[in-house]
Amino acid sequence: MRAIGEKQDQARLAVSRHACKLFWERGVAGTSGDDIAAAAGLSTRTIWRYFRAKESCVEPVLAKSADRFIDILNRWPPELSLAEHLAADGISHPLAPQDVQDEISAMRIATMTASEPALRTAYLMVHDRMEQGFIPVIADRLGLPATDLTVRLCAAAVTGAFRVVDEDVSTAVIVDGKKVTEEQALALIDRAIRDATNGRLGGPVEPQ
Repeated sequence: MRAIGEKQDQARLAVSRHACKLFWERGVAGTSGDDIAAAAGLSTRTIWRYFRAKESCVEPVLAKSADRFIDILNRWPPELSLAEHLAADGISHPLAPQDVQDEISAMRIATMTASEPALRTAYLMVHDRMEQGFIPVIADRLGLPATDLTVRLCAAAVTGAFRVVDEDVSTAVIVDGKKVTEEQALALIDRAIRDATNGRLGGPVEPQ
């Protein structure tokens, strides 16, 4: 059953890549479920079995980007600051070419969400999932139960901070054509998380 689930996840991701490309090239209104199905080499019926609406087809690509950042935080050693960890993790876990393309696709969709409410809904749903993924990481970092109000508030703040940076960097790169290095993007994430949590997160964990 697990193999079947993984196969379906990969199939949904493949469809999502086609949908993101079509939405970017043609716009949401100019792209139909039939168009996405044709690009993916599937029947339209299969598309609707995988997704509730054409706009929700972007979710697997967006989720891949969100899950990657959750994984990065899960690898955060207690003795390192966030900035130190982000720099080191970028070297030890480099992006593959397909990962880079997926990140670009996610950034493009992020720039479209301001004018496309249905895409915005999909985008925010993925960030809600990201918030839930942050909770155990933050609880462990702060030495508090996952149900603690401070943990939940920090998870919400970190998610909001990440979303703002994601939107700002995406707009700068995709819309304005500016060059934002990985170091600059990581520095923005570090600063945003520190500011959003009033310094609770960002530094190394102090030994007890």
